Amino acid sequence: MAQTIANPTEQVDIRFSKYVAARKHRYDSHMVAGVPDYAFASDYALRQKVKAMPGAYAFFKAVTNTVVPVQRQINNMNSVKVTPNQFPKLYAILKHCAETLGIGIPTLFVINEIGTLNASTYCYDDADPLIIIHSSMIERMDDAELMSVIGHECGHIHNNHGIYNTAVNVVTNLVTGTLFNIPGIRQIMQLLSQPIVNALNMWSRAGEVTSDRAGVICCGEAESTQSVDAKLASGAIMGGEAINIEELIRQYDTLRASPVRYYEWLASHPASVRRILAVREFMASEVFYKWHPELKKPNMHLYNKQELDMRCNKIISVAKSERRARQ
Repeated sequence: MAQTIANPTEQVDIRFSKYVAARKHRYDSHMVAGVPDYAFASDYALRQKVKAMPGAYAFFKAVTNTVVPVQRQINNMNSVKVTPNQFPKLYAILKHCAETLGIGIPTLFVINEIGTLNASTYCYDDADPLIIIHSSMIERMDDAELMSVIGHECGHIHNNHGIYNTAVNVVTNLVTGTLFNIPGIRQIMQLLSQPIVNALNMWSRAGEVTSDRAGVICCGEAESTQSVDAKLASGAIMGGEAINIEELIRQYDTLRASPVRYYEWLASHPASVRRILAVREFMASEVFYKWHPELKKPNMHLYNKQELDMRCNKIISVAKSERRARQ
């Protein structure tokens, strides 16, 4: 009698419920009190201060609920939506970043903008998030750098930055002019006090550190994120010539030592050199290797989360800037 050979795949559990449970476990293992474990502590703390300002959060939430649908339809009309059949390589990067962080795949539009390097995210509550990336980014970034950019934007979504990002866009006039045609918005904007503007910019600078970390997690390395930050400083218009990151970092001491740094109070993003240094600190932390244990080497000295955030606070802070020890 012929012997029956067992099918080895019969022992593989392919139940969808098991897949969902495994994904949920991975997602939950990276959440601490409802906040992603890689989030910069100052990001969450400053968001809570903004939220506590009487009337501010409710106002910006209402604005966001209006802006996001408008932005979606404007981009449906004037931009190109990224799908598996439209810019499939870009869609694969988007899908990888979303799955790495454990979020749904956002809608991504490429807009015709060759003058500036930029990408932005619009989202609120549980609505489908929207990412917009300038065509200049596609043109001047390689695939790994685009993964960092898109991972950064997915980090905004993962950390519920949507309403706060919209608030920053509003106070810095970055949102499309359509917003200011809404009755009453312009008048309310004129009444916003400078402390609210300063608080939003301070939060935004911290939020960028969080989202840069998300980009690093999606890439599995920091070189691409550092390169993106350097290109944002130069416009990446030097015919593809690589930027000397170490030479750029040497500008750091000049920045720290000068009172001119206080101009950053008016900025929604940290200076590129600060972002690069904060990313390097993240690569020396336990948090990064929790996401990528396969990259951890024996006897590595790594910062815990509290040490990481303390070091990044010294780098990002405008008021308490300290000179970097010369290497």
